[in-house]
Amino acid sequence: MPHGMCLLWEPWLVLLWAGSDLMIFVAYMAIPLALITVLRRRGDFRHRALVALFASFILLCGVTHLMGIVTLWYPIYPLTAALKLATGIVSLATAFVLFRLIPVLLRIPTPDTHDEVIGQLEVTLADLSRSRDELENRVRQRTEELKDANTRLALTARDAVQRSRNLIQVVSSLTRPGVEISQYPERFLRELRGRINALAIATSTVMEQDDTARASLERVIRRQIEPLFNAPAQQLSTDGPVVEVGAQGAQQLSLIAWELASRFVQIGRAEQARGHIAVTWTIESSDADENGSNLALEWRESFKSSLDTDHDSGAEQTPGGTPLPLDEFSETLLTRIIPRLLDGKGRFEIAPALFLYRLTCPMNAITARSAAIEAEIDERGSRATDIPTEAA
Repeated sequence: MPHGMCLLWEPWLVLLWAGSDLMIFVAYMAIPLALITVLRRRGDFRHRALVALFASFILLCGVTHLMGIVTLWYPIYPLTAALKLATGIVSLATAFVLFRLIPVLLRIPTPDTHDEVIGQLEVTLADLSRSRDELENRVRQRTEELKDANTRLALTARDAVQRSRNLIQVVSSLTRPGVEISQYPERFLRELRGRINALAIATSTVMEQDDTARASLERVIRRQIEPLFNAPAQQLSTDGPVVEVGAQGAQQLSLIAWELASRFVQIGRAEQARGHIAVTWTIESSDADENGSNLALEWRESFKSSLDTDHDSGAEQTPGGTPLPLDEFSETLLTRIIPRLLDGKGRFEIAPALFLYRLTCPMNAITARSAAIEAEIDERGSRATDIPTEAA
């Protein structure tokens, strides 16, 4: 018997019953279609079996509602019962799987958790970006420092080569005196050691000044010749403006001082007691010289008379002693070799009771520092200038 008879074939009731089942059927057909579409487009979805069970369950539910419409007019209840059995089996399976997946589903992050994780990832990404920028700046800074170090190393190497050439030239000149070595071997070796020692003292005097790599002209002169005198305070005087000399200038001036002082101490004790050395220097401007100002260095040896040294004796006054003349090599060294290295001129005069040596050279020839030292000082100055800026 059709199910419509149970409804007494009331038109409005039959229409309401059939219309409701039809709407439920259409909805239950659309929902599985939407779920299947999601599964096809999202291949990374982890719980695909659960979604498939839900789609099957909803689809069978829709078919049972369709059979509810059919049985209003056609009593095919066995088929309807079979469909309901299948729907029940799928429903139980879906419920069983769903309960098994409850712990897994509870671990699925909530939107708030997603937002929090995204925020943390953004902070981490910002930190990584900042670290990357700092690393790039550090690498760039280290690269620049390495370039500067290589530049300073190249300058230092070039300066060392230049200094070695100068020293080799000077030492080569010192080992070729005008007299034969075989005639005065001991004297030659003593003077050679003294000249080389003068160069070493000059270099050490300059290198003691770590910050400037220069030394005062007065210190260079005094440190070279004071050890040769018994009473340097009475026998030696220096006077002149403050002049800072570089390594090469100090070496050449020290060699001049040693050459003249060693010659002075070779005279007798009495002559030494009456002798006095005055070293003076001035800075002369030279408009005609493109190098600028010149240094005029004067070495003056004067000797007092015997009456001046002994007022109480009744001896007759005798004139001051005559200075020792320069030997051939000393004259060459003082008037040709050293002035040429300093791009200057040297001359001397000998008179009774007086010896005078005068050297004139450009200021930049004695004050110039090596390129490596200049680069190092410039870098120190730039670093000192950058410190307040970084602190600010």
